[in-house]
Amino acid sequence: MANLFSSFTRKKLFGKGRNLVSFDEPFAVMPRLLKGRAISGIIDAGASNGRISKRLLRKFPDAQVYAFEPNPLYAVALKQYAQEDPRFHPQFLALSDSEGAAALHITESPGNTSLLTPGQRLRDIDSDGAAVKADEKVELVTIDNWAKRNNDPAIEVMKFDIQGAELKALRGAAGMLADSTLLVYTEICFNSLYEGGTIYSEIDLFLRDYGFGLYDIYKPKYNSRGLIMWANAIFVNLKRLGL
Repeated sequence: MANLFSSFTRKKLFGKGRNLVSFDEPFAVMPRLLKGRAISGIIDAGASNGRISKRLLRKFPDAQVYAFEPNPLYAVALKQYAQEDPRFHPQFLALSDSEGAAALHITESPGNTSLLTPGQRLRDIDSDGAAVKADEKVELVTIDNWAKRNNDPAIEVMKFDIQGAELKALRGAAGMLADSTLLVYTEICFNSLYEGGTIYSEIDLFLRDYGFGLYDIYKPKYNSRGLIMWANAIFVNLKRLGL
């Protein structure tokens, strides 16, 4: 019913044209884009409690999901889910463009937790939730090095929701992007919420070097003065998918 309503609304508002921001549900779009493709591996970066991993496994039942989540708050839930579904593999690691250790800034609202320090815009939007209550030392890995240590699984789909650190994680996946990845679904910030946080244009330019282009933008969010802050986006390898 929701899809029918969205379709009706879109036709009434835009006719045969398209608005820049999609009315579509991204998790319904992904299987359509990848129809006929063998999806064997998915990375869920910023997996939190595994909610998105479950959705991805419903859409791609033959895949294995490697869920990266360094926040210890979610460890019990992710371990329990791994016992229930052998396709789900939690990785209690943080993704970046180099390896070592770093401080994870754990905030009052778990969804704001990041390797980066919350910036003024985030504090303006969520003053209580953006407050850092603890720093947790976490292990950093790159996707490419992690893959080499784990029998080089093919990863066709990557999802990122790591609060401003998406570009560093993507830089650490350059080999994977060049070799096997078809689709990247990521949070994008148009105006940074974290100190030194990635913005949309940086992600777009980086991915274009690997043959990816923006497919669509979903669910934009604005601050109280109407300034666009963030959204989600699908990028696809244009050549591999024939687009």
